[in-house]
Amino acid sequence: MISAKSVEHVASAPREAGVAAVAPTQPVKKQQRFFHLDALRGCLMFWGILVHTSTVQPSKFFRGCAEVSGLVRMEAFFIISGFLAYMLLQKYGGAKTVKKRLVAIGVPFVAALILLNPVTNYLVFQYHNHALPFTDYLAGKGTQGGAGPMNWHLHLWFLAALFVYSLLAPFLGKMVDAFLKGSGHNARRTHFLGSEFKFLAICASVAVACLGARVGFEVIKPLLPVDARYVVRSIGNFLPFYTLGMVLFASTGLRAVFSKVHWIQVVLSCGLLFAVHRYAGPNPGRLAEVSILVVQSYVALSLSSLLFWLAGKLVKRESPTVRFLSDSAYSVYLFHFLMIYLFAFLLRDRVPQGNLMLALVAAGTFCSLICLHAFVIRRVPALAFLFNGKPLKRAQ
Repeated sequence: MISAKSVEHVASAPREAGVAAVAPTQPVKKQQRFFHLDALRGCLMFWGILVHTSTVQPSKFFRGCAEVSGLVRMEAFFIISGFLAYMLLQKYGGAKTVKKRLVAIGVPFVAALILLNPVTNYLVFQYHNHALPFTDYLAGKGTQGGAGPMNWHLHLWFLAALFVYSLLAPFLGKMVDAFLKGSGHNARRTHFLGSEFKFLAICASVAVACLGARVGFEVIKPLLPVDARYVVRSIGNFLPFYTLGMVLFASTGLRAVFSKVHWIQVVLSCGLLFAVHRYAGPNPGRLAEVSILVVQSYVALSLSSLLFWLAGKLVKRESPTVRFLSDSAYSVYLFHFLMIYLFAFLLRDRVPQGNLMLALVAAGTFCSLICLHAFVIRRVPALAFLFNGKPLKRAQ
């Protein structure tokens, strides 16, 4: 999909489709490499296996994995996506970037939506409810009120969001460039207090944008079909994080601030989240909902910053293993929900239900899909095109 392996760019190079150049005070060095972001993105996508394994049966451990995921996983993923989108704008310009991204995102989205999701939803229904012929399931016979995590998009909503963001990328890039040029931001190193205040400013800006997106969604919500509301809300919710990623690529100074660990912010934000949830109770009012949304944004950014720092510490250089796992991430993610329930059916009468079974389901899903990518998808050009969005002439 997007690779962060390298980018060659000089700040004064021309840009296509009217995307403004980065402010002269923010030169982008040649041969920048972000292997740690490739690795982090892959880990965030693999984390989805644990999240969706938690839907098979109750488990405190796997439910905990899902709850922690809800605090940071997709926010960090979209920050990386925006970061790499701005990288592509620098390398290819607006028009070519949009064209490349629409193929890379749109083809896997449509392929998985048509070929994988109906079968996955059918397996989920069968597992949590009762046996039903596939044709009857597709016709909606006997499915009313069925238990289980079933909807048309399942885990593919994030591709719908990326598709929309790709259309907006040239416009967002121009906004980022204008903001940095207008603010006179530079890459001067800041001392500890300056860094913490800048990080708080980042958090406050994103939180305000998230609040605005949520207000906008509530305005248009009555006009939307029920089945589209989750996807539309998610597109608005994560757009500020995607835009932040673009800012972090364009500004080496803010990138340095965001990529260092902010322990005080991590502790403070998590403490605030616990406090506001206790204050809000089970039926929060409008003020409590606003407080929760703002603090959740603060937590997501504090933890995302921690993950960026940790990835930078652990991944110093490219390795064949890191590169392979990064390349396989989208194959694993697209197929993992389907594979989870295939393994759940295989093991539920053979292994006692509980954490052991769920661990075997998660491990089997990961290992089998790594093999599927290595030995099938990346070796068959048509499959690499369908499920990785790679042009047929480049599929390997």
